[in-house]
Amino acid sequence: MMSERERMSLRVLPEVMDYIDAYRDQHDITYHGQALEKIIQEHEAWKIEDRSNRAIMDIAAEQFHQVFASELKKLQLGVNNSDRNTQILMELMNGMLMNENHLITTSNMESKPVSIAKEEVRERIVHQRQKKIDWEESQKAKQTENH
Repeated sequence: MMSERERMSLRVLPEVMDYIDAYRDQHDITYHGQALEKIIQEHEAWKIEDRSNRAIMDIAAEQFHQVFASELKKLQLGVNNSDRNTQILMELMNGMLMNENHLITTSNMESKPVSIAKEEVRERIVHQRQKKIDWEESQKAKQTENH
């Protein structure tokens, strides 16, 4: 069943005409109008496919984020723990070099130097965390102002 067609007169650039002619030759199409119809149909199909691909990419990106965000958080926590322990060791070494008292292992009893070192590191972490929160809030405020 052939649908009714409307007559149309067009002026196009020579390179557009070359494209239509090449398309006609590749697809064994007799008339320019039929070639334009096919090109437009392909374009419409491509737009639908492009939207579908974008939706798939968005879903994949979200899933990637969900999977790796938790893994990265675990890794970050591990690094933070190692950093805290390293800082404690640095404080203890500093204390040993400054005061040649002997240290008692924490498995037997937590010595005063360990308690002091842990408190010092805890205070640093709290301070750094507050600085990070303040910075993140300033970034959000800047983004809100720009939008």
